[in-house]
Amino acid sequence: MTREELQNQLKQLIKGDIDTMAIEKKDFMTFREIWINHEEKESIIGEALHNGDVIYRYRSNGK
Repeated sequence: MTREELQNQLKQLIKGDIDTMAIEKKDFMTFREIWINHEEKESIIGEALHNGDVIYRYRSNGK
């Protein structure tokens, strides 16, 4: 995925348009850079899977 695609998918996750966001190992470092600089990073929770893939979910402060 491109950086722009990852950013758009993250926006959809935060807005609630999607429930989860799957990041493949090959895209992890690009996504990590986006995540680490995001103002809501504490609410973007990752669950590590096998082979380096990660599933992210958004948890708002109210949940």
